[in-house]
Amino acid sequence: MMELKSFKKLFLMTKVINSQFELSDILQVFVDAIASEITQADLVGFFLKQPDGTFIGYKGNKMSIDITELLIDPQKDRFVCDILERRASDYIDDTNLDPRIDDDKKLLMKIKSILGIPVIVNDSVFGVVFVHDFGKPMNLTREQIEVTEAFVNMVSVAIHNIQMFENTKNLVDKQQLLLDATKALSKSLSVREVLKTCFHYMKRATGSDEVGIHLYNEKDRTIEPYHISSVSVTEEEWKNRHREDIKLSIDKDKLFYEVVTEKKAIAISDVYADPRPDHRACEMFGIKSLLLIPLVAKDRVFGDVVIPTMNKCREYEPGEIEFCQSIADVTATALANAIHTEHLDYSVNVRSMELQQANFKLEGLVKELEYLNELKSDFIATLSHELRTPITAVKGTVDILRKEVLGKLNDSQLDLLETAGKSIERLLNQVNELLDFAKMENGKFELTYSEFDFEELIREATHIVDSLINKKKLELDVEIHAGANRTMRADRERILQILLNLLSNSIKFTPQRGKITIKAYMEDNEMTIEVIDSGIGIPVEKQKNIFTKFYQVNNQINGTGLGLAISRQLIEMHGGKISFESTEGEGSVFKFTVKK
Repeated sequence: MMELKSFKKLFLMTKVINSQFELSDILQVFVDAIASEITQADLVGFFLKQPDGTFIGYKGNKMSIDITELLIDPQKDRFVCDILERRASDYIDDTNLDPRIDDDKKLLMKIKSILGIPVIVNDSVFGVVFVHDFGKPMNLTREQIEVTEAFVNMVSVAIHNIQMFENTKNLVDKQQLLLDATKALSKSLSVREVLKTCFHYMKRATGSDEVGIHLYNEKDRTIEPYHISSVSVTEEEWKNRHREDIKLSIDKDKLFYEVVTEKKAIAISDVYADPRPDHRACEMFGIKSLLLIPLVAKDRVFGDVVIPTMNKCREYEPGEIEFCQSIADVTATALANAIHTEHLDYSVNVRSMELQQANFKLEGLVKELEYLNELKSDFIATLSHELRTPITAVKGTVDILRKEVLGKLNDSQLDLLETAGKSIERLLNQVNELLDFAKMENGKFELTYSEFDFEELIREATHIVDSLINKKKLELDVEIHAGANRTMRADRERILQILLNLLSNSIKFTPQRGKITIKAYMEDNEMTIEVIDSGIGIPVEKQKNIFTKFYQVNNQINGTGLGLAISRQLIEMHGGKISFESTEGEGSVFKFTVKK
């Protein structure tokens, strides 16, 4: 039985293998683990299957032999052939009694016993693992073989996951490439731009430097060379050879005839084994394999994309053909649009240019207005900051004098200071409004949420305006219908600011001995506050501009024209809304709601 310590090491190895995403790293950990922790063998090698059916050394544990120089041919090694046919592990405990192993390998590696296990991924043999000592038998137990097989199964899963990951990544990459191609082609307005864009993305899709495009002359039924990207021939040589030696007509060329009439891509891995291509032309350009994709849009063939392979034959995968066809399809659509655009009447083009120029001018004007708006906001913010400091200093000085800290004042002096204090307070409020406006314009304004009793907030607001109410001998009623729970969560100072702004407006526009009513109630988890006055009302023609910045209903009354505009923005930042109703000569009702 294997020791607990070894099982722990194997568990750690398992975690390492399943955390790796590079095949080379996983297989190195795998062979090292089998060699050091399971079999204690001299050599553990992973041999990777090649397209021709042979297996080449890929990864091995630390040893004197370079495993990458070893090649195993199942045709010459019956032991390997049996493993592949049965798709199961095999163990020769004494190679003297079992002649299946290749004699050359047996002598070279001094193999006395050997374990071979196929690595099956997605139901196909991905590789083979071999375990043996040099010059001595291994005497592996059944448990060691089973643990090694379990590790091979685990590695198979890890390789499968890598392949799935790579396939998914390739699919995502292809989708992104197709999306990029579609976007780029949608911006290509001319035939030249469309085909240039097609070249760029078709080369990326195929990984080939050889891409050519022909345009189809539907009237003459001929294929005409348009543009080529090649490392084997220049575009001028390509076109000259077509003009002088190769005149492509779909009635004489079977391959192009089939592409044009069938409107489908054709992939030929060996052009000389297929009767359809023009073998003389293929020999002239050194073409061995060929992928031909029609440019079809609105059931019309506009041309084709040719992707040849030079000097060697190549198999084109179905997924690759389908992907190239997708790029060809979006190219054909863009090409059809470009051809249609280039054949429009000259006057339409001129008009388009005029509209484009007008649009450029409009964009320039918009940018200029945006710049001026930024300058305005910056100016207001700077000016407000510059004004606030001296105003605050003056206010502090006036407050000190009013408190008679520096000496007793007579009644006339106190009245003057009282008037000055109110004027300073009004000016400071206006500066604060400008600061709030500038912050909102620049997107730097933030709310500070807290829980508070909104009835206390209303009482505070009425206390602040009490002196103004008394001065005009106004009647102020407060009606609160909130039930037991009067708390809400919002920016308390900003809700107070909104309420004070509405109350100040009502006081300004309500004549002596008029009436102002505050109603507050909770409904559907929303707090609603109404400020109702018996003032002069708002003229109908001015009501649509009531929340416009810097707009004043009555220019005879001092103010910045920002109060209601800022109030609306503050309410909307809370997720609420503000509205009003007004009748000229009778009064106004302003109402705002805020979610509790």
